[in-house]
Amino acid sequence: MNKYLLIFCLLPFALVAQIPKSIPFEEKNQQRINEIAGYLEEKPAGFGVSYHNRSEWEKIKDKIDYPSILQKAEEVLNTEMPAWDDELYLEFSRNGVRPPGEKMLNARKSRLAPLVWAECIENKGRFVPKIESTLKDLISHRSWILPAHDASLDVFYGKKHEVDLVAAAFVHELAETLYFLDDKISEPVRQEVIDSMYTRAFNPVKDALQTGQGYTFNWFNNTNNWNAVCLAGVTSAAVGVIKDRKERALFVAAAEYYSQNSVLGYTDDGYCTEGLGYFNYGFQHYIILREQLYQRTKGAIDLFKGEKMKKIAMYGINFEIINGAYPAFADCRIGVTVSPQILWYCNHNLGLGLPAYDQLDSQKLLPSVFTAMLLFPNTASQNSTPVESSAKAEGKQPIRTFFDKAGVLICRPENPTAQSMGVALKGGNNDEHHNHNDVGSYSLIIGDETLAGDPGGPYHYAGAMWTEKRYTFKSISSFGHPVAVIDQTLQKAGKEFRAEIIGTNFTSTRDEYTLDLTKAYDCPNLKSYTRKFVYDRNGKGSLLVEDHFELNKAGSFESAVITLADWQEIGDNKIKLSGKQHTAHIKIEVSSPKGYTIIPEKIQENGPEFSRIGIRLNEKSKEGYIRTFFEAE
Repeated sequence: MNKYLLIFCLLPFALVAQIPKSIPFEEKNQQRINEIAGYLEEKPAGFGVSYHNRSEWEKIKDKIDYPSILQKAEEVLNTEMPAWDDELYLEFSRNGVRPPGEKMLNARKSRLAPLVWAECIENKGRFVPKIESTLKDLISHRSWILPAHDASLDVFYGKKHEVDLVAAAFVHELAETLYFLDDKISEPVRQEVIDSMYTRAFNPVKDALQTGQGYTFNWFNNTNNWNAVCLAGVTSAAVGVIKDRKERALFVAAAEYYSQNSVLGYTDDGYCTEGLGYFNYGFQHYIILREQLYQRTKGAIDLFKGEKMKKIAMYGINFEIINGAYPAFADCRIGVTVSPQILWYCNHNLGLGLPAYDQLDSQKLLPSVFTAMLLFPNTASQNSTPVESSAKAEGKQPIRTFFDKAGVLICRPENPTAQSMGVALKGGNNDEHHNHNDVGSYSLIIGDETLAGDPGGPYHYAGAMWTEKRYTFKSISSFGHPVAVIDQTLQKAGKEFRAEIIGTNFTSTRDEYTLDLTKAYDCPNLKSYTRKFVYDRNGKGSLLVEDHFELNKAGSFESAVITLADWQEIGDNKIKLSGKQHTAHIKIEVSSPKGYTIIPEKIQENGPEFSRIGIRLNEKSKEGYIRTFFEAE
């Protein structure tokens, strides 16, 4: 959740990404806007073609699961639109509860796409009346944004218009609908939709670009997923329906310029601090934006330039631990995997050399603007990619990946099996995007199951999770992560609360990784706290986590094991973790002659229930250690 505005320069612009309010974007970039206007097509356009191009739509019919789409469209055809409910929308502002309003919005919006795709493929006109009534119903919403992004209710009560993630995606879907269906949509309905797009999206964005003012959600300068998602949606909508080329060019120029901030959100080694789920979401939209600008300007604007793009594209490959399992750092959920569509697109455009992603499996794709981009001719389908190396050709990962800029180490066995252990070890700082206070955390995988470590993010956000109360939630604070509590003190949020890498020793059989975690805590009594990880590849694999502390005066010290598995103490200094498929044993060693006490606690906060196994030294001391040794059964 980096709040700092970063400076970044990239041709053709020779200015910083943060635009002073005194120098509005449009005024300062007129020359570039005029240049881009010259690149653009005479008429607005979107991905693919209109329904008139029957040969292309017949191809689409064969590429997707058309029977399922048709079935869904017919269900929508024969049912009434779920009612808009003010009370459900207001549930968040009143009680901080997100699901009711979001489910209501999703139930309504999800009806449009199947109708549109079914009509374009079938081409009999029978879905058109329902499409038009659905369009009129959807654009009439009191708000196009999520209730959680309208806490003041200014949008709900019509005091202003904002563009958030869902509004940006929605306005793009509207534009693509009008483009696909062309003259099937009556002129009055078409104009009503376009007028609402101007009121709810284009005009607020233009106002910000022309005056330098007017935005609550400043996603222009954000370096997280908001930047790519909002730019992709609004820009794609603009080039899809706005008739005036220079007006379209304003949106394209702004997207070219501000999308630089999206790239800044990744470390120089391609790491995404938001976690894999938000990477899939944010980078997918960056791809949408890239393809849209490339097509509309005939290649004059290419957001894939620069060596860093390859590193970002390979994040999903390099972040995998073993057997398709990934760390659930930040707000990512356990079980999330890399998007194969992203890898297919990048493989062909960036020459990643990944044979497993040479072909696009389109049968499971659902109707969406991203699906349209993938299925119709695009830069990926028109490029071929050579294999870079025999290792990649065999699909074999290296034994480690070290995101040294992010402080994240992935350790893998030489030859993974269904019983092997792999781990992810995390440094970093506590001001990362979608941050949890988790410096020094880890994720331990056996087979493809997370047996211990980071429990992952919530299934949905409680209202207070994005307020000053965020770190009062145990699952987001360091208490709900496998790190220490020092003299009753937890880690704090902020960039200054960080890990420092003080030692690495990587060999073919062992990886040693040592972090100084002292600065992650605001504890006056703390002199030093280091955590040493030792991953051993022998046998099925093992992991040693060694915490060593020094205090100015005697104080308490507690480490913790976090697990979603069942667990039990099985004798002196031993714990057994029993997952759904795999088992691990933990051996505990401590410095205190009086030993330690296990303090168990179950935690569930809008996410999976997990156990925190606190390991607390029985006596206060100025110096000591706790070692936890994990071994696969």
